[in-house]
Amino acid sequence: MQVNLGKTPENPLSPSKLNNLARRTIEKHMGSVWLIGEVSDLYMARSGHAYFSLKDNMSSIKCTFFKQYNFSKIEIKNGDNLLAFGQTTLYEERSTFQLKVERIEKSGIGDMAKAFAQLKVKLEALGYFSQEHKQQIPRMVQSLAIVTSQTSAAITDVLNVIKRRNPLLSVSIYHATVQGERAVEDIIDALLRADINNHDVILLTRGGGSQEDLWTFNDISIAQTLFNLTTPCVSAIGHERDTSISDLVADEFAITPTAAAELLTVDISELKLRLSYNIDSLNKYITKNLNDHNQRLDIFYHKLEKSHPKNSITITKHLLNNKYEKLVQLASNQIDIKEHQLSKQKAIINKYNFNLTEKQIKLDFLLNTIKSLQFAHMSDNKHQLDSAVKNLNNLSPLATLSRGYSITLKQNTGEIVTDQQDIKNGDVIETQLKNGNITSQVRM
Repeated sequence: MQVNLGKTPENPLSPSKLNNLARRTIEKHMGSVWLIGEVSDLYMARSGHAYFSLKDNMSSIKCTFFKQYNFSKIEIKNGDNLLAFGQTTLYEERSTFQLKVERIEKSGIGDMAKAFAQLKVKLEALGYFSQEHKQQIPRMVQSLAIVTSQTSAAITDVLNVIKRRNPLLSVSIYHATVQGERAVEDIIDALLRADINNHDVILLTRGGGSQEDLWTFNDISIAQTLFNLTTPCVSAIGHERDTSISDLVADEFAITPTAAAELLTVDISELKLRLSYNIDSLNKYITKNLNDHNQRLDIFYHKLEKSHPKNSITITKHLLNNKYEKLVQLASNQIDIKEHQLSKQKAIINKYNFNLTEKQIKLDFLLNTIKSLQFAHMSDNKHQLDSAVKNLNNLSPLATLSRGYSITLKQNTGEIVTDQQDIKNGDVIETQLKNGNITSQVRM
């Protein structure tokens, strides 16, 4: 299942896919319509098909009329006023919106067709067909009101689809005569009763029939009632080739009662798959967020550990120990060198067999003096080193902490707070004590 197809750079649509989606959307939501206009750009192909446009003062629509519909019995020419019935669609190869004509009549048609066209023009001028006045049909319908005859084939088809796709859907049937003298009054009464009972959607429907049979649904009173409903309404009158004023005024229309039931019900098996997919996606999202937060916590902990005063003191102490060891080694090396030099001098003196008793005493004295001086020098250096270590410990933030002071850091950056201007209202700060930490939020 592709999610957000065409909505993100990662899931782009190709031109052919977009055209295919547009065609299916047009055919599903617009269906078949009656179109009246003036013929222009007529082209009779050798194949026997006719291609032309129907235009008014503002726009024109491309039309195709295939020979299998026996249009040869009706002679048409540019400039004729035609009433054409057909399927709205999109010619994908050229991205052309068009009408696939199935039936045409000259403008000299019967009174019913004239009345339909006149009422359609009137209601269109009043905005009854305008998309901005139409309500959105809920994706998940839980309560459905059906306005139709309880004995019609349409209600049987609708209920069979609902039982198959979503038997949990709550259905209320509002009986109305859909043909005859009382039909208009019955339909209006049923629509108004359904509208006040807080259903999610109202379905106005009946099965197929002749133009006379379906004429009830071209009544202006029904159109006005549909237009003023507060509940979203779907109209499904007749079969695919039938289009009524009710279909045009309703918030949505379907080509058959069965198609309307399909539109208003969510297949439970599909819903289960979608729910499983959403749960899986949610788990992945939660896991990713947890991993991201854990990584951020590790980074902050590492920064805090690096900036902790104890680390700085440990490094400084290590450097001092290294210097002390080098100083001791240097002093020891100097003593070894001096002793070696003295030994050489003694060897030279002994070689000449002088009376060296007095000289030996002086040399021993000097040697002892040198050792005493070196030891004093080393003691002095050690004293200085111990003093430096003591001073360093006295200056250490940890020593300060032991005397009752504290160190305040920004929790998110680990920076030490030395001035009130370093923080602002709402910041989270961490106070380092001798033993333990205190986390606070700034209120200024």
